[in-house]
Amino acid sequence: MATSTSSLVLCLIIASLLAPSKSNPLSQVCIKSKNPRFCLEVFGLNPHRSPHELTQEALNLAVANASGTATKIDIFLDRNEDGNLKVIYSLCLNYYQAAVDVLKAAEEFLIQGQYSNVNTAGNIVEEDASNCENAFKKVPGNYVSTLTKDNENLGFLGSIVVAAADVLSNSTSAKN
Repeated sequence: MATSTSSLVLCLIIASLLAPSKSNPLSQVCIKSKNPRFCLEVFGLNPHRSPHELTQEALNLAVANASGTATKIDIFLDRNEDGNLKVIYSLCLNYYQAAVDVLKAAEEFLIQGQYSNVNTAGNIVEEDASNCENAFKKVPGNYVSTLTKDNENLGFLGSIVVAAADVLSNSTSAKN
């Protein structure tokens, strides 16, 4: 009985966070993202953040994720002798380094209030993750991606950046 009660309480907490509300930017961002559950997991259950704080946090999380994966790919590149896999990892490393660069630029756009550029950066990051995953399918040799989870996570983080920038843009335009 205690397990079903605690599950019910958890469901109610998550439902209240996901209920779209002008007063809960976290729920607005997570509902607009491609994976609301992932969004809540990375942000935690603290709804008391402004749209600007959520956008900054989304950018920070995405930069950390992309940088970490780029380091991982660099290690794979150094340790691999298969020429086709080296091509794939080189492509993926370029995509992840580009993602880091665009996210760092997005941090400046956020400071300058250029929210549409932050949104665009999130879309580019999603594409970079997808392009890396697709590289495993396009290079001859029937390679199975060793980066699927990393690519999914970066794609989800990119969608959170897009959603956060959208919520931020709407919250500032509503004040004008």
